[in-house]
Amino acid sequence: MKKRTFLDIYCRYLAAWYLRCFRKKYAAEYEMVRSALEESRIRTMYLCGVCVLRVCEYGQNRMVFLFGRLPVLLISDAGQKMCVHLGRVELWKIRRTGRIQLPGNPALMESRGGGRPRLFYAVGALEASRAGAGVPRVAGNLLAALLKERNCPYEVVPVRSRENEPGFFRAFGLMREAFPFLNVVGEDGPVRFSAGDVLLCPIPDVREVETQYHVLKFLQERGVRICFIVHDIIVMRHPEFFNAALHDDMERWLRLVSEFSGILAVSRASEQDFLAWQRTHVAGRNPSFFTSWFHLGSDLRTSASSRGLPESGDGLLRTLKERITFLEVSTIEPRKGYEQALDAFENLWNKGVDVNFVIVGRKGWKMDAFLKRLESHVERGRRLFWLNGISDEFLDSIYDVSSAVLMPSEAEGFGLAVVEGARHGKPLILRDLPVFREIAGEHATYFCGREPAVLSACLEQWMQDHARGVIPASEGIRILSWGESARMLLSGLYDMEARTGKH
Repeated sequence: MKKRTFLDIYCRYLAAWYLRCFRKKYAAEYEMVRSALEESRIRTMYLCGVCVLRVCEYGQNRMVFLFGRLPVLLISDAGQKMCVHLGRVELWKIRRTGRIQLPGNPALMESRGGGRPRLFYAVGALEASRAGAGVPRVAGNLLAALLKERNCPYEVVPVRSRENEPGFFRAFGLMREAFPFLNVVGEDGPVRFSAGDVLLCPIPDVREVETQYHVLKFLQERGVRICFIVHDIIVMRHPEFFNAALHDDMERWLRLVSEFSGILAVSRASEQDFLAWQRTHVAGRNPSFFTSWFHLGSDLRTSASSRGLPESGDGLLRTLKERITFLEVSTIEPRKGYEQALDAFENLWNKGVDVNFVIVGRKGWKMDAFLKRLESHVERGRRLFWLNGISDEFLDSIYDVSSAVLMPSEAEGFGLAVVEGARHGKPLILRDLPVFREIAGEHATYFCGREPAVLSACLEQWMQDHARGVIPASEGIRILSWGESARMLLSGLYDMEARTGKH
């Protein structure tokens, strides 16, 4: 008996160790699983009296041990997705898709006697991604601004869906964890909608829309407006830059979105791209479908910003101040023009031009060869710098010491670095795209062409113009705070209601 008790404890210890290897991947459930290990159920298989397999069950997870001691498999079943890992390698993943069927009389609606209409803000994937860049970062900043907006015509309520459960649930607990500075007050629980409410989905999540499809249709039929934020549809126009699965997901999401109330795009260019796609691919479009656009904020020094400076930060900032520094801020993915940019700077370095090139961006996809080249580059740490996953606070300092912001992207829905650079008063060097013209107008330097020589020539000309003081200044660009961006979004929602006769 004592031997079995010892093995059980040791098994749990190994399970906890194994799970720590995946702490980043399973960060959201780590604390829950760790406490659940004490109440885990253990099954043991013996062969000729020898323990061959031991399975430790905790929640929806299974840990498989060989000979009762060696952890070999982690099986995580999260309802819509089951993953099987061998060590740190994911062996396979099974996704379950489908629409949740509504019960006969779903308790999703309620009658309210007056008061402001409610804006239910679906945080969706924000929990797992709130520390990241791009779309989750935009969603978090917009939500923080909406919650602080004193003159908001809506009562803003953060909500989320749950796997295999119809409807939405208040997410105040999540908000207190993610944004403690907002002093959010409220209890979690199921949401009851009323006619005149708005459900806004700021993060494209095709599986959530598919799963909650019948719920969303039920709400829309009873006077709840279902709106989505469209950041871009680049994957539909340039599938070569993305994985095939992402293209399929986006196409399904766009078709589903077209069945509801409307969209708010992050730029006029993105709105026009969406409408052009919809006209071509969606038959029998809803004539009352609403579209509008707004622009994003650019202030990095907000309460929602991440904090922290690396130990080597001061030394790097001093190094960047010593010579002209060009800064590119974006995820490292094919459409961002990184390969052309690095080739262009190599041309300059080979010609004896002494400049810095700083990349701030997380690893993306389809860029393994470039990343290997970047990591082993002879100029790495001298005049070439890659900063991966830095805080907003440190990024703010990098902007301050840079000479210019470079955006060689081949396609964009908005381009946060453009307005962030302009807020810091930095000159802009941009590929000639319609969305960049929309944002920057004549207050930037533009280039065309994909050849490295084109960009290196542009940079050389820019440095000559900079020395003469004749480069376009970014001060003329209209720069929004996140609060102003949120008010622009609210104006779009108000226009939607006015056009549909709700005011």
